Amino acid sequence: MASPNVLVLVLNYNAGATLEACLRSLQASTYPTMRIVVLDNGSSDGSAEIPKRLGIEVHPHGENLGYCAAYNRAFKGLGANVDFVLLSNPDVDVPPPTIERMVAVAAADETIGFVGPVQRHADTRTVRSAGIRWRCGRLPRHVSSPAEAIDALEGAFLLVRRTVLEAVGGLDEALALNLEDVDWQLRARGAGYRSVLAPEAEILHHRPGIPRIATGAYFQTRNACIVTARHCGVRAVKRLRRRLVAEGLAARILLRPRGRFIAEGLRDFDAGVTGMKRFGSDA
Repeated sequence: MASPNVLVLVLNYNAGATLEACLRSLQASTYPTMRIVVLDNGSSDGSAEIPKRLGIEVHPHGENLGYCAAYNRAFKGLGANVDFVLLSNPDVDVPPPTIERMVAVAAADETIGFVGPVQRHADTRTVRSAGIRWRCGRLPRHVSSPAEAIDALEGAFLLVRRTVLEAVGGLDEALALNLEDVDWQLRARGAGYRSVLAPEAEILHHRPGIPRIATGAYFQTRNACIVTARHCGVRAVKRLRRRLVAEGLAARILLRPRGRFIAEGLRDFDAGVTGMKRFGSDA
């Protein structure tokens, strides 16, 4: 049988040199039927020229659309011959057999809608994520053992069956980025699709900078409340808010920048603010 066709979508926004390393590792993949496309969210650091130099197709968006809107725009243009879409961050290195192993897991069962690899930190090779555990009233938690049960997979490197898009649609742009992967997989679960880790597949994920960690706290806070309200209800949201308020206060006492972003995320959730939000470091 012919191998399923995989469209690899690498989302770039000012990723610098990590993008070139990512693309070169993808080009070295052993998987035979894949196409790589870079989606550029208005990068200003020259990284949008890297894929052109490597002979890789680029779709420029001209502005920072965020994670969800950028991918959704690409989903609308899928050709009829695409069987799987692979969403990739630009800050990951992908060993040659990774995609082949992920596709093999997905191909074994049509109810498998999402497949992810074991993510390791690029500097230490320790496990960053072997999936996500998520419970109502709590923040999502990355698991460190491939043997542990999971509820979802992180979107940093995620293989998605095309029929998931046809059944439940794409990513929710109200979330923009962070927990959009959990929400997507929870919706797909209702349509009969499962999320499965490919334990023999691995990627190396570079650590984000401190500013990105701080602003990420905003999206995690706001979106955790949105997803909890959507899938769990009012009581669970109240439990989660108490946890987040305490976490934000502790961060402020310790003079950590993320404290103010947690507080802002809670305020925006209460005010009904959704979608992409830009801060000084990513405007």
